[in-house]
Amino acid sequence: MPDEKTFQKRISYQGNLEVLLSKVCQDFNLGEYQSHKTITIGYEDLNIIVKTNKDKYLIKALANFRDNNDKQRYLDIMQRVNEAGIAHPKLYKSNQEYLHTITIDGNKVYLFVMQYIKGESFYDLEIKPNKEELKFLAKQAALINKIQIKPYYIYDDWAVVNFTKEYRKVKKHLKKTDLSLIEPLYKKFLTINLKELPHCFVHGDLLSSNIMKDERGGLWIIDFSVSNYYPRIQELAVLLCDVSLDKNKKSRFVDNYNLILKEYQKEVKLEKKELDLLPIYVKAAHAVSLIGSMKDTVKNGDSEENQYWLNSGRNGLKFTSKLWTD
Repeated sequence: MPDEKTFQKRISYQGNLEVLLSKVCQDFNLGEYQSHKTITIGYEDLNIIVKTNKDKYLIKALANFRDNNDKQRYLDIMQRVNEAGIAHPKLYKSNQEYLHTITIDGNKVYLFVMQYIKGESFYDLEIKPNKEELKFLAKQAALINKIQIKPYYIYDDWAVVNFTKEYRKVKKHLKKTDLSLIEPLYKKFLTINLKELPHCFVHGDLLSSNIMKDERGGLWIIDFSVSNYYPRIQELAVLLCDVSLDKNKKSRFVDNYNLILKEYQKEVKLEKKELDLLPIYVKAAHAVSLIGSMKDTVKNGDSEENQYWLNSGRNGLKFTSKLWTD
């Protein structure tokens, strides 16, 4: 398991985190710093749980690659998401408003302070949502897709729309058994005119690591860092992968698929071409989990998280390829 310093490399400040976090607590009037824990799930920003004498808070220190436009983009999205009533943690203000900058040892750190959810993600809990929770998530997905915002495009190599491009990059590193699953899907996906599909604002990453379950059983959607303006069915395709397919109860997947579609369409009615293409999109969503985790493994080395997504994508692709034959 990588240590805290490995994740801290995502930001410009490499000194003592306690010094930085104490300053954050002071600037946001959060109380006196007591302790912290770095969240070791996720691939981009540095996320830290901070405990003070008042409460616990989540600090999201933005990664170095984010420029000023990207930072503002992220803030605008979170504000619109909260205004829409999505089950998303609230933001706290400092005297700099929501997006806060701290200069320390000559380095600038840009960050947000957010409500801490007392619970764990489905990834950490190692469980899958039940029927009622899936219905809730389907409605949340629809409400997200109804938000009238079109943020400027940022490239996400884990996004389903980038499946074919990313596959070509990592193809040489894949096993023959993986290639035999992905190659036919790759050729099929190339025939889809994605521009003709209805587009909207999409979270794009409704996976078990981004869905929290609090101590009272409530669910929360987190991490809109890769949200974009995408084909609408991309939201459902991702939701219908990791959290909807239980490797130990695969027979329930068809019921989950139909349940989510029914619940989603109470808010957003899908077109026939979307319904027809959704199975292919779901398979492609599994494929990008396999591809993305393999790409990160080649670049940064293996990890427990990479193994999880690689196996999730591989097993999901095997199952759905048998379920839906072209």
